[in-house]
Amino acid sequence: MGMFNVLDISAAGMDVQQARLEVASMNLANASNTSKPGGDVYKPLTVIVRSAPVDGVYGLSKPVVAQTAPLNTEPHLVYDPGHPDADERGFVARPGVDPISSMMDLLSISRGYEANLRAFDITRTLLQKTLDMGNHQ
Repeated sequence: MGMFNVLDISAAGMDVQQARLEVASMNLANASNTSKPGGDVYKPLTVIVRSAPVDGVYGLSKPVVAQTAPLNTEPHLVYDPGHPDADERGFVARPGVDPISSMMDLLSISRGYEANLRAFDITRTLLQKTLDMGNHQ
C-alpha cells in the first residue's frame, strides 16, 4: 500500500464524517417541527456507509457514503391543545429525533473527523520529508 492510498482513505473518512455532520445537524434543526393533523412529520435521517475498494490495492477498502435514508421512527405525540397543529384530541406530532443521541453523534463525528485529519496530516508530513530527503542528495 502506498502513501497516497492512506491519503485517499483518510479523505474518504472525512467525507463520511462531513455527511454524518450534515444529517445530524438537519435532524437537530428539525427536532421541534410539527405537522398539520394528517400531514407528514419530518423523518430523521441517517447516513448509510458502504466500503469501496482502494484503487490498485487488493483487499483494502475505504468508506463511502452510499445514501442518506430516513429512519423508521414514529413521531412523538405531545399534548399541547393550544398549538395550531394540534389534532382534535390536542396532540401535536413531532419528529422522532432524540436530541441527546444526536448530540452524542456530533461528538463521535467530531472525533472521527479529527482522527482522519490527523492520519492525513501525518501521511502528508511523511511524504514531504521523503521528498525533502531526495532534494538534499
